This record gives sequence, C-alpha cells and structure tokens, in this order.
Amino acid sequence: MAIKPKRTAQEIAARKRAMARALELNAERRKREEELTHLAADFLTTRELETDVRSQLEEQIAGLRAEAEAECARLRQQGAAAVAVMVARGEGAGRIAGRLGVGVGEVRLLRDEAAGRGGAGGGGSGRMAGGRDAGPSGMVPSVAGPVLPRSLGAPGAGGPGPV
Repeated sequence: MAIKPKRTAQEIAARKRAMARALELNAERRKREEELTHLAADFLTTRELETDVRSQLEEQIAGLRAEAEAECARLRQQGAAAVAVMVARGEGAGRIAGRLGVGVGEVRLLRDEAAGRGGAGGGGSGRMAGGRDAGPSGMVPSVAGPVLPRSLGAPGAGGPGPV
C-alpha cells in the first residue's frame, strides 16, 4: 500500500485561496445575472408602457378625427346655408360661384344640401339628374367624401378649398 503524502500548509492555504476566489467569482456571476435580470425586466416594462402609450395615442387621434369630422360637417352646413341665402336673394349659381371662387357644380351641391335634397351629406353621388351639375370646365365634380368648404371670402382667401 502506498503512503499518501501529507499536504503541506502551503498547499492547504493555496487550496483555501482558490476556493475563496471561486466563491468570489460565483458571487460576482450571480450578481451580474441578477443585474441582467433586472435590466431585462426594465426593458420589458418599458415595451409594455410604449405599447400602452401608442394605443392611447391612437384613441386620442380617433377622437380628434371624429371631432374634426363633426366640425367640418357643421362648417359645411354653415357654408351651404350662406349659399342658400344668396340663392334666396335671387343670385344665380354662376355669379355665386364667381364670388366664392368655387365651381358652379359645388354651389349647386351646397344649395341642394341646404335644401335637404341630397348632395354629399345625403349619401348621394353629388350629381343631379341629367348632369346639370357640371362646373366651368364641363366636368362633374366627384364627391367621394366630405368636401371642405373654402373660406366665404374672396377666391383664395384661405381654407383648403374643394376636395
């Protein structure tokens, strides 16, 4: 049987230092993993918050869009009422169109809206029977959505004009 050599005090001390260093490294690794876990949790939280902010923004945009559409409809009715007053005072569609800087077809469309006979607000195509709605260029304006009125001042006085 072979005799096992005894460990010297130096070897024992070196072993203890190695074990202490290994424990220290393990503690550092655990600490680093814990920090990374916290950072990952922070990242995921910010992602969720970002999604919440975006959905709130979309809701606000939808609300603002609905308010703007309602305001545009109200303003369109006001413009149509102004055109109706001009028509009631005996002005012709051509003279009104020249004064407002819009096409004759739009004036007739607004006149019909004010009278409640269809137009863009009534769900129709915006054309009158027989194509009498043609503007100065001879083309019938197409109304695919809400038509924003121009300012009731001189031509080019502001506003987006007919769409």
